[in-house]
Formats: sequence, C-alpha cells, structure tokens
Amino acid sequence: MSKNSGNTAEVTIPGTERPFTMEMADGFGLTRRQVYSSRFRSVLRGVFIERRVPNSLVVLARAALLVAPAGGVLSHFTAACLWSATAPRSSFVHLAYPRSVQTSRQDLKLHRFTYPIERARRHGLPVTSPGMTFMHLAVHLDLVALTAFGDQLVKRGVTTAAELMAYAQSWTHHGGRAGRQAAALVRDRVDSVPETHLRLLLVLAGLPEPAVNHEITAPDGSVLFRLDLAYVAHKIAVEYDGRWHDGPAQRERDRVRREWLAQQGWLFVVVRAEGLYEQPELTLAAVCEALTRRGYGLDVGMSEDYRRFFGSVTLS
Repeated sequence: MSKNSGNTAEVTIPGTERPFTMEMADGFGLTRRQVYSSRFRSVLRGVFIERRVPNSLVVLARAALLVAPAGGVLSHFTAACLWSATAPRSSFVHLAYPRSVQTSRQDLKLHRFTYPIERARRHGLPVTSPGMTFMHLAVHLDLVALTAFGDQLVKRGVTTAAELMAYAQSWTHHGGRAGRQAAALVRDRVDSVPETHLRLLLVLAGLPEPAVNHEITAPDGSVLFRLDLAYVAHKIAVEYDGRWHDGPAQRERDRVRREWLAQQGWLFVVVRAEGLYEQPELTLAAVCEALTRRGYGLDVGMSEDYRRFFGSVTLS
C-alpha cells in the first residue's frame, strides 16, 4: 500500500478497528492526512479509530492504555464500569500502578499503591479484581451506592456475596471500614440498582430486612413469579416499578400477576421512583402500615439513618 494514496476508503487497513496512535498509523502505512480524514475519529488526544466503530468504554479504555504510562491496570470507576455497566461513572479513565508515575494528560487519573495490585481480565483488558475494585470505591462511594455496586458484581457472577465479605474483612488498607459495612449488606439475586436502594431504605430506617427476589412456585416446583422484596412470613411484597413498567403490556402483566397473588393472600406495596428518591417517608409509612396490618410488632419510632442517603438521589 502506498502512503501517497489519499483515498482511504479504497484501502484495507488491519488494526484500525481498534484504537491506534499516530506512531502505530505510520506502521500501518497511513499518512497524517489520512488519519485526519473523515474515515477516522479521535478517541482521546493522539489516539484514533475508524469512525464506523461505535463509542464504548472498552474502546476508551483501550485508547487510554496506549497513551498511559506502561504497566497500568484499569481501576476504580473505570474497572467498576467494566465489571458492571450500572456502576457509577467518571469523566476520567482510572489506572492503578505499583509505583510512582506521572502524566500531563487531563483525561487520565493515575493512582499509586504500595501494595500489590490484583490483576484480572475483563473484555480483554487488564483491570483490578472485583474485590479490589469494590474496596477502592469504598473510599469514594457512600454506603448505598457501594452496596448497589456489590449487588451488581454478584448478579454478574464475577464474585459472590460471601467472597466479597471475606475480601473486605481481610482488607487492611484505606476504606476498610466502609467496605466491610457495605459488603455486609450485599445480597444474592438482586436484579437492579433501584431494588438495592429500596431494600436499604427499609433496612436503614430500622425495618426488618425483606427477602430478595422471593420465588412463588407451583406444586411441581417450577417458578411462577418472583417478588422484588418480600416479608415471606407475613405475605407482604414490596416491589419497585421503574419506567419500564409504564408500557401497556408490562402494566397488564403486573396487574394480572398481582391480582392472582392477592387471591393467594399476598399484600403489595408498589413503589415508584418518586416514592423511593423524593418522598421516602411515604414509602416507609406504607410498608409500616402493611406490616402492622399483618400483625408484625413494630418498635415505636424508626431510625433516621436513611435520611443521609435518600431524598436527593437522582431518579433512575
């Protein structure tokens, strides 16, 4: 292939479907003019990719590794989002190093640690292990957000609640106390972040902890329905209806399911985003009323701990 060709559309260029630097472009036989043509786009300063390749965190992370100091491991919020797409995001690409490093780049956030960094692979990229990522974020996230991240790690099968708790208990570095507190609240089988938020609203208010994704089974043992949260002994279901429940088909499925379960003696408390994030007191009052109706003896007064986390959370 000739570097003099200005028509990049006629050229097959292996490697450009992944991020590449100008130095790599020279190895591909591309001129600077070709790199800056409409066929390619910039991922980060000095890193390019074919325009047809969609944006993604994997693309961004691969680009960052090309221009970051050698030996870095994707960490913190970047690793978190690679392990779980619902994790909190950052405007930086975060990398961890076992030594002191520096960069003048404004799009990278470098972290230096004196202890060994646990490396794993995710989407073909070097990332901190699920447990280490969780403990690193214990320094940056509050209890509710960190627990939600832990729940999603477990949901994705990259760790278990027991493994995460054991990891947190063995952690001797910064963030240990916060990490252990959140790890103790991580549960199996949590479907969504709002479900974690709803469960923690109840727990932090001092109400009994409900079972997660309780299964209603047929006589043959097959699963008929799953309830987001349930006080099984009292047949109370507490469910979060997010925006995807607004569609006509889903609304009808919810109605039929809840009517059938009501006939089996189940009492429902249905929570919307507003009742979880803007007016949590109304949700707590509804759950308390349901528990009282079913004969659960509630202590007088509730904990105010939930107020630190609810009432100002972004709707989801």
